[in-house]
Amino acid sequence: MRYLIFGSGGVGSFYGALLARCGKEVVFLGRGKHLKAMKEKGLKIESFKYGSFLIKEEGKVLFTDKTEGLGRFDVVLFCVKSYDTEKGAPLLKELLKEDGVVISVQNGIENEEILARHLGKNRVLGATAFVGVYVKEPGTIVHEAAGLLEIGELSGEVSDRVKQIVEELKSCGIEARVSKDINYTLWKKLVWNAAFNPYSVITKATVGELLEFKGTREVLEKLMEECFKVAEAYGVKLKPSLIEKYLKSSPDLKNYKTSMLLDFERGKPLEIDGITGALIKKAERKGIPVPYNKCVYSTVKFLLEKSNG
Repeated sequence: MRYLIFGSGGVGSFYGALLARCGKEVVFLGRGKHLKAMKEKGLKIESFKYGSFLIKEEGKVLFTDKTEGLGRFDVVLFCVKSYDTEKGAPLLKELLKEDGVVISVQNGIENEEILARHLGKNRVLGATAFVGVYVKEPGTIVHEAAGLLEIGELSGEVSDRVKQIVEELKSCGIEARVSKDINYTLWKKLVWNAAFNPYSVITKATVGELLEFKGTREVLEKLMEECFKVAEAYGVKLKPSLIEKYLKSSPDLKNYKTSMLLDFERGKPLEIDGITGALIKKAERKGIPVPYNKCVYSTVKFLLEKSNG
């Protein structure tokens, strides 16, 4: 299979590097200083699980910022931030093989709908990446927690193509799993994202710090409970044990800074609208009050305006 990593930030670079390391043909589509460093020195991965290794632009590996002349791909890992989905989706038409698929490896619950609108539902797979990775410096990715990539058909069918992709990913050492209900999986991930990501921006705290203090832990629980109610209104009944699981701090998450906090600290755009904003919109359509999420959303928006002012 030919793989395209569309959006070679932390998540895209990490999974792409593992594919390249085991000999797959991988094109990394990126931009800026990170792309420049990858072209000049290679892509370095520093992982708590896989150790340190370097992927260079040679043989089956290409680092580029241009979509022209790349040919067509069997699998596109679509790893851009949710605010770039609408802009990136149309470009995929010329990059997918006739039977190729794009896998949305993103935060939020609207990306798959956008991609399906541009490409057709049959060419889009949903996915959630439970992984702690970040760009330490241009050309270097740190993998500090988890790594599970869960992939599924939007229809809920357990298809042969999903099973084939998952098996190939697993053969490259990637912790991958077939989702039997990707809609459930996406809402499950949203529960974590809607609680920890924006609240960490407000508190400037790591996941471990948020969980260790009684007051912030209670706020996280309320944010999750609201998300549960909205999910149920859309026909997704999440397991109550999920909140309890998320409120237990695993050792590898103790010092983990969320991606939204890292982006805020670096002055980058935030995925607040794709995560909390999308949740609030869906809640309003069903007439469900989500005061904790609205409060967190408004506070993050205020902090953004203040930092940009």
